[in-house]
Amino acid sequence: MVKRDLASEFSTLRDLLVGVRRGDDHGPILTIEDILLVSESADVIEGRILYADDRAPGHPTRTSDFDYEAEQLAVDGPEAAADLLLVNLEEDVLAAD
Repeated sequence: MVKRDLASEFSTLRDLLVGVRRGDDHGPILTIEDILLVSESADVIEGRILYADDRAPGHPTRTSDFDYEAEQLAVDGPEAAADLLLVNLEEDVLAAD
């Protein structure tokens, strides 16, 4: 089994997500402002997404924490993880209505 470079994958995940805007038929939903590395080990990276809630007055910055690990979120790599994180964030913002 090949040892994965989670730090490099996390950097790719960050590159894929920072600046992404999501919307629906009613307008903007959220904008990813940054992805922060909170802590790192050989097997898991704890990350934090900073995003603007574009549906709330003043577009406040909110956060969402996640674990990037090869056995769960990162199992299919950073591209699939980015898609899943965006879907989860979008559901969270829409559920707040």
